[in-house]
Amino acid sequence: MVFLCSHNQKLREHWSKGLSFKGESAVAIDTLDQLRDRLNGSAGVLVLLDLDAVETEAIAFVKDVLSRYPAIYLFALTAKPSPTQGIALAQVGVRGYGNSWMHPDTLRQSSQLIQAGEVWLGQEVIQLLIKGVSAGDRSVSGTPTTADNRLSVLTAREQEISQRVAVGESNKLIAYELGITERTVKAHMSNIFQKTEVKDRLQLALLVNNQTH
Repeated sequence: MVFLCSHNQKLREHWSKGLSFKGESAVAIDTLDQLRDRLNGSAGVLVLLDLDAVETEAIAFVKDVLSRYPAIYLFALTAKPSPTQGIALAQVGVRGYGNSWMHPDTLRQSSQLIQAGEVWLGQEVIQLLIKGVSAGDRSVSGTPTTADNRLSVLTAREQEISQRVAVGESNKLIAYELGITERTVKAHMSNIFQKTEVKDRLQLALLVNNQTH
């Protein structure tokens, strides 16, 4: 089940265009009171929430909803996303954060990842989280790691790229600095994830910084 919570009908139609989950139905919800009523006793529901429709303080509202219904997958969306808001929302438990009007294909892919138990926060939020980790603030991620030797299996180039990821460099910047293509960087990243058994850049940054601080 998927709940589309927004009073903006055009936005709900945009979301519906991207969400084509087989065997699942999308329920349009106009108001936050309706959302609370429908969530009563719900578990495993994906909720796309229009933050711009929240009249109260968005972080406080989301925190309250997740404290009452911890078994839902909340995807918070806004027309003007910011990395700082994304981090604050991640810290209170949202599973996703991004632009309300993102491309339907991106919305579908990110929603599927969230329903599979992953967290999708967008590139800017992830980059800021990584920079916080590299600066020694482990609290921004909430997922400390223990020291291990997974990085030792990487090639010299893969270790170099991992170090650059750990200080918040993007694939584009890494490619420029190393004189290679972004496609090559992505291929290296895929190998790094597979060898170290991490799922994303944030987990890789945590792994690297845990062994260098």
